[in-house]
Amino acid sequence: MSAVQLKHQITSFLDTLPEPKLIVVFDFVQFLAERESQAAWMSAQSQSAAYQEWVSSDNDIYDEVFADANPAR
Repeated sequence: MSAVQLKHQITSFLDTLPEPKLIVVFDFVQFLAERESQAAWMSAQSQSAAYQEWVSSDNDIYDEVFADANPAR
């Protein structure tokens, strides 16, 4: 099914729903859009130079420095 056909079918279903269910559908669609936006943001952040520097092995010294702060280790 193409995107155009899918959108047409979704619209047909939406036309039959009462308002309370339309509100639920709207909330769900908004959730999906925000999740997609957050995933793109997280992907961009994880590829940033600052993040790569933070997770690099050059920063392993901090594990040793802060080992005393976490006695559970």
